[in-house]
Amino acid sequence: MGLAQKFLQQIDNPALNYKERTHLRCQLAKELEESGNYEAARNAMGELWQRIGDRPRIESLDRKTAAEVLLRAGSLSGWIGSANQIEGAQDIAKDLISESASIFDELEEREKAAEAQIDLAICYWRESAFDEARVMLREVLDSLNEQDNETKARALLNSAVVEVSETRFSNALDILKAAAPIFEKSDNPAAKGRFHNQLALVLMQLGESERHEDYTDRALVEYTAASYHFEQAGHTRYRAGVENNLGFLFFVKGNFTEAHEHLDRARLLFTSLKDSVHTAQVDETRARVLLAQGRHADAEKVVRAAVRTLEKGDEQSLLAEALTTQGVALARLGLFEDARLTLGRAGEVAERAGDVEGAGVAAVTMIEELAGQLTAEEAAQFYTRADQLLEKSQQQETLARLRACARRVLEAGRRESVEFAAPNFIYADERMGEVLRQAHRVAGTSGTVLITGETGTGKELLARSIHEWSGRPGKFVPINCGSLSETLIESLLFGHCKGSFTDAVQDHAGAVRQAISGTLFLDEVAELSFANQGKLLRLIERGEVHAIGADEPERVDVRIIAATNRNLKEQVALRQFRDDLLWRLNTFHLEIPPLRERAGDIPALAASFIQEYLVRHKRRVRFTPEAVEAMRQLPLKGNVRELRSLIERTILTAADGTEITRQAIEILAARRTQRAALEETWAGCSIEEEILRYEASLIKLAFEQARGSVTRAARLLGITHQRLSSMLQGRHKDLLYAKKPAQRRKRSIITRLQR
Repeated sequence: MGLAQKFLQQIDNPALNYKERTHLRCQLAKELEESGNYEAARNAMGELWQRIGDRPRIESLDRKTAAEVLLRAGSLSGWIGSANQIEGAQDIAKDLISESASIFDELEEREKAAEAQIDLAICYWRESAFDEARVMLREVLDSLNEQDNETKARALLNSAVVEVSETRFSNALDILKAAAPIFEKSDNPAAKGRFHNQLALVLMQLGESERHEDYTDRALVEYTAASYHFEQAGHTRYRAGVENNLGFLFFVKGNFTEAHEHLDRARLLFTSLKDSVHTAQVDETRARVLLAQGRHADAEKVVRAAVRTLEKGDEQSLLAEALTTQGVALARLGLFEDARLTLGRAGEVAERAGDVEGAGVAAVTMIEELAGQLTAEEAAQFYTRADQLLEKSQQQETLARLRACARRVLEAGRRESVEFAAPNFIYADERMGEVLRQAHRVAGTSGTVLITGETGTGKELLARSIHEWSGRPGKFVPINCGSLSETLIESLLFGHCKGSFTDAVQDHAGAVRQAISGTLFLDEVAELSFANQGKLLRLIERGEVHAIGADEPERVDVRIIAATNRNLKEQVALRQFRDDLLWRLNTFHLEIPPLRERAGDIPALAASFIQEYLVRHKRRVRFTPEAVEAMRQLPLKGNVRELRSLIERTILTAADGTEITRQAIEILAARRTQRAALEETWAGCSIEEEILRYEASLIKLAFEQARGSVTRAARLLGITHQRLSSMLQGRHKDLLYAKKPAQRRKRSIITRLQR
């Protein structure tokens, strides 16, 4: 018969007086609490105490018994509040335990006062107030002097827990070595289980940070011992904790299958106990495993639920840890702004809670995961903060990460200190300058890049610049996915060319093989078929291509840059593009603004093109400075190519000695017909045709914004639906393609039933 069962039988003894029954209730509650069965412990208190926030009924009790009731109610308030994320529960627990400790001190009950102080230290530990917890536990150990009893063993064990929380694993190991003889003599299987579990955790962390394989093996032995003792004691909650820790251990060893199996068992046990906090911890551990497996979306979903749970309570250190993991997942999904906000919040939560190690790790993670999104100055600021926070860290792995970040920051500073050179780009507008600076930072990484922008904005030029800045030794190989057949694309990318394709790629080699150690540029990537999208995803994720007729995939080192003028998120919604491929392409996203949104670039570009074509074609055509400046007004449809073509055509067709004036540019800007040209701006002018052309351009823009809806487009144009329909059927039939087909309205189920 278990001790708890014996207490239950004794409590029902009618011969007991109130004081005796109270003592038995407190003993039973303590036994159940130590087994992790907190709700049963609360019920065992009976009429003495019912719930968190209630004042225990101690009015008719003597001082010592009252202090015992206060201690049990306070300790249970802390544990139940932690397990169920009850806000303010730790403050309530601290008040009750402090009152209990004061009474025990007055009565000179030194060991009971020490027990209360240990429970008080645990409350501070839960709130991440590690210094306060450490001081209290040291006072307990000083008061016990040379005694080797269970209270001292408990104080030592919790001292090790505090050191682990601040990643002072060597200190924790020294404490546990000192405590080992006391636990060896103990007859309490639960206490032994806690000792072996904590020792395993310390050994695992030291094994990971110091690369001691023997420590990791010893940790597995200690976890096995802990599980055995907890099973002997019948402690489900602690067995669940061991399963979680085993899951983490197998994750560290790279055995993801076993890691998930142990985490499944841990979650099942914690869920059965309705322990939301530890369930959230298991989910955070699982998210790390999923990240290691490259399952970033699954990891973010799991850790998001953990964060929501931990936000409800006082476990701020655990919340900061979960937020850091969520930030990593968001960054790897390409959601950089969300990742930055989440990692920033992780640091703030950890620092506010006094968890300087957690705050430092959040800052380090910011640099690791968002290096391509930070300026050199921002990266330096995060590094300086991390260095300050981790000054006293004993975690070798974290310090190694910090050193790696220092190298990144120095390299970023060197890159930005060199005069910024973008020979392929002529620009004056700051928005284009910022795009180029981002591209320059991205060039130093190996991540995929997605470049978006309207046709002719210079996406391939930007991709070539990234390749040149990267210093990659291989070639820059462009493939236009929109102008080639799917068969040819598949052959160029993944296989060997056949028949008429032999001229497309030299020596029948695939484009991937041409781009080994270099850059493969995929223009109009949205035009790839689903089958080729899948092959591209495998190339990005695994660095593998499977050539036609080959038995095994081939490993390749290729940097992918993709470009499109389409909205890929809309393509995903229409099931025309794979969402998993979008996330992988979107590691770094560069958006080139259309020329009409950066009119400041037009004069600089025009001056460059004029000089280029005058020299190339050996012509004598003069553009006045006012004319070049007036080119800002040209109705360019977003691309540089149109401006280049206009200037070249003018230089080729104008007679030598022609002067292009500001007035000529203004007339051309006002006209919409294709016959207009700089050298003869009024040629073929018809006011009716110009108005129709302008009217058509407005209708087209309205349809684009209204997504093909005639009703919404008419509202934007300030006319009726009927009038717009009439214009489309009459003078603008060429715009009927922009109109979204009408859909038959479906009857609701309710209507059909009524009929």
